[in-house]
Amino acid sequence: MPDHALELSFDAASEAGVVAQWEALKAAGIPSQADHRSMTNAPHLTLAAAVGIDPAVVPQAVELVAPLLPTTLRLGGLILLGHGQRITIAHLVEPDAALAEATAAIRALVPTLRHPVWTPHVTLARRVSRRLLADALDVLHATPAPRELVADRLRWWDPELDLIEDVARA
Repeated sequence: MPDHALELSFDAASEAGVVAQWEALKAAGIPSQADHRSMTNAPHLTLAAAVGIDPAVVPQAVELVAPLLPTTLRLGGLILLGHGQRITIAHLVEPDAALAEATAAIRALVPTLRHPVWTPHVTLARRVSRRLLADALDVLHATPAPRELVADRLRWWDPELDLIEDVARA
């Protein structure tokens, strides 16, 4: 069962910048998020993902995040997540203090977090074989990358209800 999640979604220009990188990887024959065709797949920043998120947490998350929208997220370098033969490639996100505090407050409300430590990132590719890693990094370095992303929505994903909706907008 997929995780429940609270995520920040991006404005059209920011989303297009990330999707261009997904597509560049795909065109080079490297696994990317462009390969994932689910309705839930769009560039995003996960604030909390868990086996279950109590729906009562959602209005509290809206109260914490809505006043911050839209928010500009500065991107750091590329990061590699995971271990073993398959790696995730992502942009590191450097949130401002207000978003970091709001996220910490939301995460404190969710006892079943998938990852207890928050590593803010925007995923570009999952399950990339280590043997393709150098090629993937070459493609990404040759593809224009956004320096910032504008988050303008808070999205709620509940796979048990097959529900994905924007619960706050800028």
